[in-house]
Amino acid sequence: MLSRLFFLSLDLSEMKKARLSAQSFEREHSGRLDIVIANAGVSLQRSDEISSDGYEKTMQTNHLGHFAFIMGLLPLLEKTAREHGKASVVMTSSDAHAFAKDGIDFESLKTSKPHRGFRGLGDGFKRYGASKLANMLFARELDKRWAEPLRKSGVLVAANCAHPGTILNTGLGGNGEDWGIPGFVNRIVRASSYIFGFSTLEGAMTQIYVATSPEIWSTEDHGRYYVPVTTWRGRYYSSRAQKPDTKWGEDDELAAKLWEFSEDALKKAIGESD
Repeated sequence: MLSRLFFLSLDLSEMKKARLSAQSFEREHSGRLDIVIANAGVSLQRSDEISSDGYEKTMQTNHLGHFAFIMGLLPLLEKTAREHGKASVVMTSSDAHAFAKDGIDFESLKTSKPHRGFRGLGDGFKRYGASKLANMLFARELDKRWAEPLRKSGVLVAANCAHPGTILNTGLGGNGEDWGIPGFVNRIVRASSYIFGFSTLEGAMTQIYVATSPEIWSTEDHGRYYVPVTTWRGRYYSSRAQKPDTKWGEDDELAAKLWEFSEDALKKAIGESD
């Protein structure tokens, strides 16, 4: 039973601040951390905005900020698993990873693209897709580099990722005005969510399943992608593992490159670069 709820300041738009938040949590709650569900994110940000770390805002917030935060929590997660049985990380990806048809263009992450109209909107979807692909690849590589070696020594830790389903009424992607798109288009999209999309409760179910279900620990295969299963009416029914929708989601070379890119970005952000 949840007996106490703590609030933690976490700014994912700056890697140094995200790492400081992890350190703050570890100081205040050094005894135990069983589960991290990385569920924060942004979508369809202005393409002409660059973060203070030097990266476009969508990848900065959805991946690099989470990378900095979670890497700072790994010692506490390992400690919890050793003392209390197990611990896990769940990244929130999306079927939008399929928008990244060419994988991740690392050079473009450092440049702005001041497009407007539907061209800018299309670029926004592509960048969002790349960030969701990054979430997927991070979970895959985190499990490979951190969790798998610990499991081999008998410490039960895991990293996986989940698609929550289509949830259109969260306001996550703004209202389209930054691209000059009429407001009525946004209102139509939001209204359609009551017919075609999940409720926020349904959207939480797959992450909760991956974080808490004993079925997750019945296999040695982690770093996986989980999706919701729906009824014929489109309502949430259950969750299951699924192969990514594109080849990039299982590309170990791209995952390793993303890890190295992220490590280098973090070192620069916190002043540890060579």
